[in-house]
Amino acid sequence: MIPDRYTSRRIRARYIKALNAIPLPIRRTDPPDPALPIDLAGLPILATHTIDDRAVRYSLVVGQARFRLTFKGTHPALIGHIINLRTDNPRLVIAEPAHTEWALANESALIHHAAETWQVNTKTCSN
Repeated sequence: MIPDRYTSRRIRARYIKALNAIPLPIRRTDPPDPALPIDLAGLPILATHTIDDRAVRYSLVVGQARFRLTFKGTHPALIGHIINLRTDNPRLVIAEPAHTEWALANESALIHHAAETWQVNTKTCSN
């Protein structure tokens, strides 16, 4: 992009107008869509479970066998990821150090709900 000192206001205005015309994926809906809510990272939330009096959202990372775990109503919201959902041994990866103690104390419940949600929301084909 051309530095600000070389651009005119008309060029910047046309550039912003062109950017606004580009159809971008929806990052979140306001009010939330009840059929398929979207989290702040733009990922679909497949389930919400209350674990140890905290609402945990399971967001699907599209194209991967993993869930992104976030708290509903807590800052910072990110807990981490549940990976290896296609295997018999899903694993918790903690991304936020502030929630490490809570996540380790509730690891089995987090993994259990993730595996259950994965099984309910995926289809397996056998030929």
